[in-house]
Amino acid sequence: MEIKVFPQVIKVLNKETREIRKDIQDILEMLELNIEIGMPHIKYLSSIHNGLFEIRVKDRFGQFRAICILKKNDALYVIHAFRKKTEELPLREKRVILQRIKEIF
Repeated sequence: MEIKVFPQVIKVLNKETREIRKDIQDILEMLELNIEIGMPHIKYLSSIHNGLFEIRVKDRFGQFRAICILKKNDALYVIHAFRKKTEELPLREKRVILQRIKEIF
């Protein structure tokens, strides 16, 4: 499976710790090889959109999320990434996610 990363996500990841970048890369490589991954590293967000999920990692500074969506017969898209600061997904982040989904579909 091909993995496509939005340029905005690359910018965010480049500012993160080496630990976060490595953990995200490791999980994406497993997904690319079709290795099943579940909680606590992957959480599905089907209440927002079908096929949407978050990669969940953390370091000494807190939790980090990379939002992905699988487009059948195409690729896995990494569409958004951010530092998690609240329990709920902030409305601002949700709006960005939905806008980027529109760009794919």
